[in-house]
Amino acid sequence: MDEFKNMDKLKDELFEAIDKICKDYESKHEPEFKVPGWGNYNTIDNKNNIFYITKIIGHKVYGIEFPNEEEKWQCNKEELLSVTPAEIESHLRKICDKKYIGKKVKCLRLNNKEQIISNPNFQYYEDIDEMWYQNMNNIFMCVYKQSKFAEIIPDKKKLPKTREELKELLRQVQDDSLLPFPTIDIDDFLDQYEIQ
Repeated sequence: MDEFKNMDKLKDELFEAIDKICKDYESKHEPEFKVPGWGNYNTIDNKNNIFYITKIIGHKVYGIEFPNEEEKWQCNKEELLSVTPAEIESHLRKICDKKYIGKKVKCLRLNNKEQIISNPNFQYYEDIDEMWYQNMNNIFMCVYKQSKFAEIIPDKKKLPKTREELKELLRQVQDDSLLPFPTIDIDDFLDQYEIQ
C-alpha cells in the first residue's frame, strides 16, 4: 500500500512540474499586451485591424474598434498581433483628421478649453497614448486620450430677431409636430412677449 501512496505523490509532483513547464513556455512565447493598450488582428480579407484592448479574459480579447467606438469581441488571444507606435499614430491620424479639422472641439486637457482645430499639424505621445492637434491660435489641443475622443461643439443657430422670423420658426416647429399642442395659435402666443 505504501508503494501506491508514493506513486500518487510522484504523479502529483510530475503533473505540477509539467504545468510549471507549460506556463513558463507560454509566458516566454506569447507577446505581451498592455491592458488597456493596442493590438491588431488579421481577418480573412487580410485587412489590418487595429483596436484598443480593454480587457483579456482567458483567451478572448475585447476592445474598442475605432472609428466605430463600440466595445465588442475582436479575436482569440492566439490571433492577437503586436502593433507599433507608428501604426497607432497613423490609425489615429486618419480618424482625427476626418473628425476634428475645421471643427470646434472641447479639449480633453487645458481645462476643457473650446477651440477650432484649424491645422493638420499633430503630435502623438506614445507613452501616454494621447493625440494633440493645433488650433487657430497655434496652441496644441488634446483630441484623443487613452480611448476617449474630445467632444465636438456644434454650431449654435441664431435666435430670430423679429416677430416675423419667430413666427416662421414656430410654424416650422408646429409643422414638425414637436410642440405638445400643435394647434396653438402663434399670434396669441407671441402677444405675451416683447419682440421687435
